[in-house]
Amino acid sequence: MNHQDVKTILLNLQNKQYIESDITHTFSENNSAVFSVKYLKNDQTFEVIQIETNSLKRFEDVDSAVHCINNLIAK
Repeated sequence: MNHQDVKTILLNLQNKQYIESDITHTFSENNSAVFSVKYLKNDQTFEVIQIETNSLKRFEDVDSAVHCINNLIAK
């Protein structure tokens, strides 16, 4: 998955069409969930959660969230 693919996923989460929905996109490896991302409409932030460690990071802009996700994918 490349940078543009990840950015497209995040922009879709942020899309006004889905703004009233609570959608989480989960990234997995070998059928095991690794991390998830969702858009928090009230805060206008992206929340990235590493499932194994339950660590949470929030980002106010798409590019910062994409950078974090690309780093997690590269691990």
